[in-house]
Amino acid sequence: MNTQATNIQAPDIQDASIQDPLAQLRDIHLPDPILWWPPAPGWWVLAILVVAATYYTLRWWLRRRAYNCYRSEALSKLDELYSSLPHDRLALCREILTLLRRTAKTAYPDRSLESELTPKLLSQLNEYCPSPVADPVFNQQMQEQLGSLPYQANPDIPEPLMQQLHEASKQWLKKHRRKPLSC
Repeated sequence: MNTQATNIQAPDIQDASIQDPLAQLRDIHLPDPILWWPPAPGWWVLAILVVAATYYTLRWWLRRRAYNCYRSEALSKLDELYSSLPHDRLALCREILTLLRRTAKTAYPDRSLESELTPKLLSQLNEYCPSPVADPVFNQQMQEQLGSLPYQANPDIPEPLMQQLHEASKQWLKKHRRKPLSC
């Protein structure tokens, strides 16, 4: 019996730590960090929409700018004419009317406005400019005065008429409407 008593031993300190559940705990395991690339499918769709919107907006703006380029050139030519020929009112009047004819030919190539007489030309130009019916850009009095100039021996154009022609021409160049662009 003595041998059995010697076989019974006190538990080891190592065996006590195996049976202690708190000793088996480890540190918290963190998940892998979220990567920024590749983005989620929603971001791809948004990126495609932004690129497409930017492309079509830029394309529209460039086409519109090219479509109305003649307008800004005509306005700068009108100001140049008015500043370069202030004393020769007859030559200035002819040049302004020529500029209006060229611009009308550019804006409305299917019409033959460049061959019309001055009163008829100005009344047709009124049709292409949005303005109240009671107050057209080129009024009836201006049309009659400019229409009678070629038939006068020594035409004298009064300064108020030249000022009125200049302002009306500038207004028409800025506000006339063209046919919309075809896609």
